[in-house]
Amino acid sequence: MAGFTRRDLLRIISGVAVFANPLSAQASQTPTLKCTRLGQQIIWKNKKYTCIKSGKKLIWDQGVSIPMATPSASSSPTASAATQKPATPLYTPPPQEFAVAKSSDLKMNQPISVANPSLSQPSRGYILVRRENAVVAFTNNCTHEGSEIEVSKSQLICFRHMSIFDSEDGHVISGPATRTLKLFETKERDGQVFVIDTP
Repeated sequence: MAGFTRRDLLRIISGVAVFANPLSAQASQTPTLKCTRLGQQIIWKNKKYTCIKSGKKLIWDQGVSIPMATPSASSSPTASAATQKPATPLYTPPPQEFAVAKSSDLKMNQPISVANPSLSQPSRGYILVRRENAVVAFTNNCTHEGSEIEVSKSQLICFRHMSIFDSEDGHVISGPATRTLKLFETKERDGQVFVIDTP
């Protein structure tokens, strides 16, 4: 034993202790992720592990093997691809079109106020009204001094100076405003309402 140094002996002993200790062998077979919640489940190395309580500690159980799915010889990839519908791409609007509401949010002849999601025009908003054949969009800025217009029943009101506009076509019902509300073109696609607004 004179040929071994103290350091060599410590290495040998610690190596034997690691292989002889069954807990370290079990630890290498359980997930490396810490168990944090009772009943938590994860899949690790083709086994499903559940977090259980052991005394006061939370540990992973022994795990249950998950059967590997093997493709059957009778199924062909072309047959399954033929039965699947190709994914239709969602509409990507050009820069001047803004998705401002879901189509389902609009009820017939009931105006709603929506904001422009554009960062370049954050103060600009719209009043949307569903008609029988289209969605109408007006600016929500009063033509008198540019204050925000609010929806009140079927009328559009600027409460700053009490201008009232008709929700049918945006004309002035009572002033001080004298000009009709600006009208914007709209599109409906993929369940969304788009307003076409060029600054």
